[in-house]
Amino acid sequence: LQFLYFIGAKRRGEPHFSNKMAVKKTKSEGDNHSSLSETSPLSPMSPTIRKAAPDGVVQIGEHSFHWKTVVGSALVFIIVFAFGLGIPLNYNDGFWACVSGVCGWISTAAWGISFYPQVYLNWVRKSVVGMSFDFQYLNLIGFACYSIMNVCYYFVDPIKDDYKQMHDNSTSAVESNDVAFAVHAEILTAITFVQIFFYERGSQTFNKLAIGSSIVAGVFYLLWFLDLVIKGGRYGDRNRPFIWLDFLSGLAYFKLAISIVKYMPQVYLNYSRKRTTGWNIWNVLLDFTGGSLSIVQMVMDCATKND
Repeated sequence: LQFLYFIGAKRRGEPHFSNKMAVKKTKSEGDNHSSLSETSPLSPMSPTIRKAAPDGVVQIGEHSFHWKTVVGSALVFIIVFAFGLGIPLNYNDGFWACVSGVCGWISTAAWGISFYPQVYLNWVRKSVVGMSFDFQYLNLIGFACYSIMNVCYYFVDPIKDDYKQMHDNSTSAVESNDVAFAVHAEILTAITFVQIFFYERGSQTFNKLAIGSSIVAGVFYLLWFLDLVIKGGRYGDRNRPFIWLDFLSGLAYFKLAISIVKYMPQVYLNYSRKRTTGWNIWNVLLDFTGGSLSIVQMVMDCATKND
């Protein structure tokens, strides 16, 4: 849906795919600031920046790079990064483990890089208008849950033993790249979230429904958690009054619920504004790439580990 909005913006003549810029001193679309015709997928400017970069050029401080150079460098980094880690870390586990590792690290790199264009876009424009605050808020909570879950599944031996016991001696499908991505995503999401409070945001605010629903969901999760403690876990083991695996399963469901709804605020914002200015297309494309390869890796891991 996000990608279709970008395509629609291009057909309507909104300059998202080139790097020319025109600043129009008009009040429009309820943004309460000068409307902009930003054109680069990476560097739309704010009213405080008067000088436009040449066509097809990404400006980083005093240095200028052609957008093809930036994209090409990112692709080379992703490939070298994935093969450099995916094969050595899984070499002793066989061919399919190496393939899975490469897919996993490509998805990790694509997902990881996907956060930077939006951070850079906000920094260049000195504005967060067009970026959904609710999306970032939900993302921050979701990746916190995801980070805790992955770190525990990968590093905590008692939890790993519990998993084997509950799943016929099968090991968890969480890999090192999952841990790396989760922690990195939480850090970058936190940076993007903090930008909301320092940069221009026009008339945009947080939606009370998004905040309220997340609080209600958190309360229900705590009640479920207390119920587990009282009953001795899902399996009613009174000798083990609390099973950490149950706690992590709850976080997984919480993250799943957030992942289902978190994109809706951004889709609605784009629809209501009838434009995608302020929301970076590379975020969408890289997120889609990372998600697709992550599914491929998960299917391969479950097949090879009989999980």
